[in-house]
Amino acid sequence: MIKLNKIKRNCVAAVILTMSLMTAGCARNSTSTTTASGGETTITSGITKEDTDVTHADDAENYRVSITGDFTVTSDTSDGVTQSGSVYTITKAGEYTVTGLLSEGQLIVDAGNENEVTIVLNGTSITCSSGSPIYVKNASEVKIKSEENSFNEVIDNRNEATEDSSDDAGNAAIYATCDLKLVGKGALVVTGNYNNGIQSKDDLSIKNVIVKVTAVNNAVKVNDAVDIESGNIIAISAKGDGIKTSNSSISNKGNQKGIVTITGGNIDIYAACDGIDAAYGVDISGDGNLNIYTDTYSEYSEEVTSSGSSSDTSTSRNSSANKTASANTVSYVAASDTIANAPGGFGGGNMGGGNAPDMSNGNAPDMNGGSGGNKAGDDRPGMPGDFNESGNSSGQSYSTKGIKAESEINISGFTINICSTDDGIHANSDSGVLETGDDGKGTIVINRGTITISSGDDGMHADKQLDVNDGYINIVTSYEGLESMTINLNGGKIYVYATDDGINACTGDGKTSPIVNVTGGYIDITTASGDTDGIDSNGNYVQTGGMVLVKGGSSSGNVSGSIDVDGTVTITGGTCVALGGICETPVNSVNAYVLSSVSFSSGSYSLKDASGNEVISFTVDSTFSNGWICSDTLVTGTSYTLYRGSDSIADWTQESGTMGASGTGGFGGGNMSGMGGQNGGNAPDMNGQNGGFGGRR
Repeated sequence: MIKLNKIKRNCVAAVILTMSLMTAGCARNSTSTTTASGGETTITSGITKEDTDVTHADDAENYRVSITGDFTVTSDTSDGVTQSGSVYTITKAGEYTVTGLLSEGQLIVDAGNENEVTIVLNGTSITCSSGSPIYVKNASEVKIKSEENSFNEVIDNRNEATEDSSDDAGNAAIYATCDLKLVGKGALVVTGNYNNGIQSKDDLSIKNVIVKVTAVNNAVKVNDAVDIESGNIIAISAKGDGIKTSNSSISNKGNQKGIVTITGGNIDIYAACDGIDAAYGVDISGDGNLNIYTDTYSEYSEEVTSSGSSSDTSTSRNSSANKTASANTVSYVAASDTIANAPGGFGGGNMGGGNAPDMSNGNAPDMNGGSGGNKAGDDRPGMPGDFNESGNSSGQSYSTKGIKAESEINISGFTINICSTDDGIHANSDSGVLETGDDGKGTIVINRGTITISSGDDGMHADKQLDVNDGYINIVTSYEGLESMTINLNGGKIYVYATDDGINACTGDGKTSPIVNVTGGYIDITTASGDTDGIDSNGNYVQTGGMVLVKGGSSSGNVSGSIDVDGTVTITGGTCVALGGICETPVNSVNAYVLSSVSFSSGSYSLKDASGNEVISFTVDSTFSNGWICSDTLVTGTSYTLYRGSDSIADWTQESGTMGASGTGGFGGGNMSGMGGQNGGNAPDMNGQNGGFGGRR
């Protein structure tokens, strides 16, 4: 008996976040199709490539031709194929070429345990309403090759599976009990109306081939490992994940299972739930393009009429009528260029160090500000109900993340674009989450690549540790941009826009002291107006290099903090420019200067020494009051002038350890008490009634 994933639709619909920063990268292609009566299937395509900054996979529909010939299976192997009615069974190792139309039948592989079978698809259409159209019952490995320049389709026309459905005839349109390889230079279109699109109980590898797979549940589901080396792949899931692995055990050869490995290709994923869901980890390297759209941003509709013209697609995108997969009729449509129905997160009561709301009952907390505290006011949308996989307010569990792994995620290449209503990239460390009984690592490591994320919750979330060593990261919009217990920013360029905290080092296991550690790179953080922090650490903030520009919080500068910590701020190298809000005084710092009476508005800023040499430059795109500059480029005894464009707005002579203008002390905290005393005074108690930190989300 099979047990389907819960249908994870109707995710929490929160307020619309209209963001001018939303990229056109969330737009998608559209197709129109026509079906003809009779045994033949003729489908025409009208694909419009959107003029976006992302590269989409070539749609296999571009290669579609009419499949009309008799169905034939040929091989040099004698007695390798048997036929019983419309069921063709391969029983021996070898290469088999398949052509023609099989309108109601199956191609079955039932060979020896050590047999390798190659199926060459050269202009074939297989449809079945009683089992998997291609069903690999037994073999050591099956390779399905789409012949160069050929079009091939596999359609599972069974009624949608239920929890009581039998899996005796396979759970997918292409179902294999052994290793499965998809290769070739042709096109393969797979439609799974019953359950999954392509499924292997062992490994799946994809190379060169053009694949479009649409499924009512998971587009691609594999027990052990997915390896995509090259090709153009479009995966569409109506009610499940785009690409999913389910087994995180260790093989008898010591190999870790449950990994999705991508080293090349152009991949588009449109998933109702997670784009990529790995039982253990995700490894992305090399050159290629990966575009992921989840939940609201993955929507598609039926566009088929008997006359051949496209049907009306004006039905509401939230209508269940648009959530069904149907053979030869499914296409995807562009979502809005704004974050619509994007959920956010929640905060702690009165910012007084309160505990996170109780999630043990599987219900999301009240997000309307009544019991959620000041952080959850009317301008703060609700969070996805699957926070910590706890389920939504109805008790229905779902996850709509872009890339999710139960242990670790490593990215060392690719151009990645993610539009998700939940976290863009997420790594778990849940206790005993792996098949071995071990905890997940909860780590994300970015070594290279170009990553753009528009998220309704966190841009990137690692339960334990997030490392950025190089690459380009643009969190276009998020609730919190980067979140983990330990955040190490060592290189690359990072841009973050968040409606709450830009970077959040939060408590988790009770053993590790949270820390944001910056050693290099360029980090540009902007947060929305209100009760927000550019950088928020429940532990410490340490900077020894790099350039950090924080534009945090309220435009009035009297609510939020550009850098907000429970512990200490230590800046001994690099440059930190922090604008907006009330900040704690950095300790153990290199030379710094507080611009307590300077208002910052949109424009380009440059700090020059007395000789006119530019030592620091940055750009501001909003309005902020107050700020401070801390940098190892500031030299004691040197005079400096800060310019907005060509206008001088502040000047001073740097004194060693200076933390305020005219001998003024550093910023205070607590009850917004403003500047400290003449001698710098101590920061007020941060655990007070109004001055502490909200509970961890």
